[in-house]
Amino acid sequence: MKNIFFSIIVPAYNEESYIERTIDHLINLNYSADSYEVIIIENGSRDKTKEIIKKIIPSNFIYDSIDIAGVSRAKNRGFSLISQLSEWLIILDADTILKDEFLNELNKYINQLDEGRYTAGTPSVSPDSKSKKAKYWFEFYNFAHWLTRTTYSIQIVRSDMIKEIQFDEELTFGEDTKFIEALKKKGKFFFYRTDTVLTSTRRFDEIGYVNLLFIWMYMASIPYKFKKLIKYKAIR
Repeated sequence: MKNIFFSIIVPAYNEESYIERTIDHLINLNYSADSYEVIIIENGSRDKTKEIIKKIIPSNFIYDSIDIAGVSRAKNRGFSLISQLSEWLIILDADTILKDEFLNELNKYINQLDEGRYTAGTPSVSPDSKSKKAKYWFEFYNFAHWLTRTTYSIQIVRSDMIKEIQFDEELTFGEDTKFIEALKKKGKFFFYRTDTVLTSTRRFDEIGYVNLLFIWMYMASIPYKFKKLIKYKAIR
């Protein structure tokens, strides 16, 4: 079984409460060091995110900073910095952590696929919380993402696809869905079960699980021309 070369891209905007933990887990991934890279893109933070990253980031990680906030802009900037060796991209929210065995598990899974037929995918995501409510809601969301072939907090993309498909920088909400929909027109989408991806529940805790579900459903249903007008407030 070959070692796939992975590029992990982490956009970071006002993430002083989470970015150190996220980077620590990326440092400790149990995978050959010459078979993956990490690219951190700070984009217009007003808190201590930039200072924290500069203080803790290891020399073998790539770091860049852009002055203008915008998650799509940050992700596309990350695309421009990937190695020529890159085979698959992992686009990771800054409050989402990968356990030590994540890349080994993903490598094994992708090696079993007919790679040429697949352009994107996502794993199941677990809450970084011991709350039973969070556990059950995330089971529901994982089922929904499996059923609808959509993603939350992490996207996995075949690297050669970004030559023609990138994130829409006019969107502050739903950019992941638009990106994945374009990729699905080029090939198949995979979903696999794992316990190696955890994300914070901050959005749900702040707004409420049911409220956030209806907000997402409403925003997903409106036409693209109106989506471009939405200024989605990042919850930090």
